[in-house]
Amino acid sequence: MQRLCRFGVICFLSAASLYAQKDSQVETSTPVDVPIQHHPDAPQIFPNLAQSLTNQELQRHPEVLVIAFHAQIPGESINRVVAINQEQWGKFLWRLSDDIDTDTAKSQKTVVQVIPATHRMEVHMPLRTGTKETIATFVCVWNFQDEEEAPELMHQSQMIRDEIAPQIGSIGQLLGKP
Repeated sequence: MQRLCRFGVICFLSAASLYAQKDSQVETSTPVDVPIQHHPDAPQIFPNLAQSLTNQELQRHPEVLVIAFHAQIPGESINRVVAINQEQWGKFLWRLSDDIDTDTAKSQKTVVQVIPATHRMEVHMPLRTGTKETIATFVCVWNFQDEEEAPELMHQSQMIRDEIAPQIGSIGQLLGKP
């Protein structure tokens, strides 16, 4: 169950709609427990610039629960989590991106997931270079008290993304040394 919000983004109204949508899709990705999900196919510099920017923005904005970058490593055909909060490394770093994060980079559309049952909100946004090339999906996750906070949290997410975007010129730079 999706609806277009007045901000021109797709909003998911409940966690149930996400599960229903997932169940209706044919599963074509690698199973969750396959080791390849937790390391890139090609050796990567880590910590990379994306991780450095994640750490920097979490210090500037401690109210954000999670900041993550999803990108396609050159030479691979899939998107992966290439940076995330340090506490999440073991569970998510190098893991395959889900459909929302992969589609966000391709469609150029911001996706907002408001999950009332957990009081969490996720904002998935395309990350563009100065030349407007989309190189990744940038994600901010928040806790909220009231769903009415969603527009402000979305705006804050965009501001954080816009703070870091000028520092990134290419996917190589994003995945390279800080």
